[in-house]
Amino acid sequence: MAAVLSVAEQLAALIERIREQVPALKSVVGMEDLDEAMAAATRLPAAVVLFSGDYPQKPASSLQQHTGQLLNRYWSVIVILELTRTPAEGLDLVEQVNAAGVGWQPCRGVKYLTAAGTRFVEKFDKTRVVYEVRFATLTTL
Repeated sequence: MAAVLSVAEQLAALIERIREQVPALKSVVGMEDLDEAMAAATRLPAAVVLFSGDYPQKPASSLQQHTGQLLNRYWSVIVILELTRTPAEGLDLVEQVNAAGVGWQPCRGVKYLTAAGTRFVEKFDKTRVVYEVRFATLTTL
């Protein structure tokens, strides 16, 4: 397991984890490549992995953050498929992405990823289907 990593490094590690664990995805990228993943049908099915934010586990009375504060860190994996695929194919990919993340520890200093929900997002541009898989982990500031 890697030493304590920055948020950007944790994101890169999660991208690599999903790339390794879900070979049915033709492309697993970060948010900066979202447009490419959406535009190129040859790169679908694809996953776009993004950092969704840190939220205090117990909101403090002030808005200040302090060292040692416990945070829930959220990650989203956006799964993009062609509309022509069957619903079962999309749900299978969602389950595989979920299985790749749940129970995995990105680095020292953060807890194992837990499931934070999955959802059907929409039919996009009448050519794509989009799902979201969310993960959460506990970390300290």
